[in-house]
Amino acid sequence: MNLTPPPEIADGGYWYVVPIVTDAEGGRTTGDVVGKGWCAWYGTTSVVIRCPEPVVGLTGADQSTVDQVLSANTFTSKPYARIGGA
Repeated sequence: MNLTPPPEIADGGYWYVVPIVTDAEGGRTTGDVVGKGWCAWYGTTSVVIRCPEPVVGLTGADQSTVDQVLSANTFTSKPYARIGGA
């Protein structure tokens, strides 16, 4: 029996990579991401998003895609963030 939790459970969330959207005021956003809260790390053309629950309508990103976007934007390791404290 394998008791190792899947990556989305082990690091406390689900990971997505979405294109950057420019809003009406000219700001960079993630577009319409719905959910109970999420954290985002912006690159030049893409945003890495971590959510505590799956987001309907988005396809989860594999680890290599997340790493590629983050490393292109000076992250040396995958960031961890807490949504809701504790």
